[in-house]
Amino acid sequence: MLLRRVEAENRRRAATDRRMGYAWMIVPILPPLVIIALVAAIVGLVVSSLPNLQQIGTAASGVTSGFAGAVAAIIVVYVFAVFAFYVVLLLGAFAFYYLIDRRNRHFRRQQLLFSAIPAYLLEKGASNTHEQIVRLAEFSEDSTFEEVDRPAGLWAIASLFAAPIVEFIVAYNLTQDLRKHEERQMAFQQTLPLAFEEAGFARPSLPSSRSHSRDALLYVVLSAITAGIFWIYWFYTLLRDYNEHFNDQAVFEDQVLATLKPITTCVSCHGSIPQGVKFCPLCGAAQAGSQETLTHA
Repeated sequence: MLLRRVEAENRRRAATDRRMGYAWMIVPILPPLVIIALVAAIVGLVVSSLPNLQQIGTAASGVTSGFAGAVAAIIVVYVFAVFAFYVVLLLGAFAFYYLIDRRNRHFRRQQLLFSAIPAYLLEKGASNTHEQIVRLAEFSEDSTFEEVDRPAGLWAIASLFAAPIVEFIVAYNLTQDLRKHEERQMAFQQTLPLAFEEAGFARPSLPSSRSHSRDALLYVVLSAITAGIFWIYWFYTLLRDYNEHFNDQAVFEDQVLATLKPITTCVSCHGSIPQGVKFCPLCGAAQAGSQETLTHA
């Protein structure tokens, strides 16, 4: 049952560990583009209105026509500004909702996974010493108490009313959360081989994981003093760091499951296959214990 829980959490990766594409970079890039477009439109409006200002005092119809044209241009610029303002806000709200939501989903799934692994090792323990397995359980408990969900919807709505401040707060928390999460995970991975030995399993060959230890406070300062220019890079790191973490986590989980799951040898091709399967996934041959399947066939 516990091994099935480990397998189930591995299968849930596609739903919880969602990679966000770099098309989301439009979120930090769009505001300066909109500002540039508005400035260009205002400058163009002023330049185009200069000839009309020079003709004041001429025919009344010419003045009226020029004034009407200027008013129409101002309305167009105003409508564009309002539309762009709400587009920027909505895109930012959606982006931060997804950033926080995938953080929550991944942390919750990993907490369940990291609680199932030591429980299964303790159940299968081949010795009376369980010190390392208990340490794994302690890491899992720490994660459950410290890595609580952050309200994605609440922060997304708040960003609509105080975008710059809320965005910095959310980015700060996401950066700090990933750093602490990876530190706890690294301690878990360092203890895992010893815990496997205590349970009578072979040591898993665990891959090295990338560390994303960024100084979130420094990033806040740099974003503020550069008038938001550094914010573009910071947002990029939020996308990339979590994507890389999910990729490294997937490799780690697959290796752990491969070590935990019993392996046997195919009766036909002699390849290594999961124990209990009816047919070899390598050559398709029926395995011992599948006579019932052969009889019905």
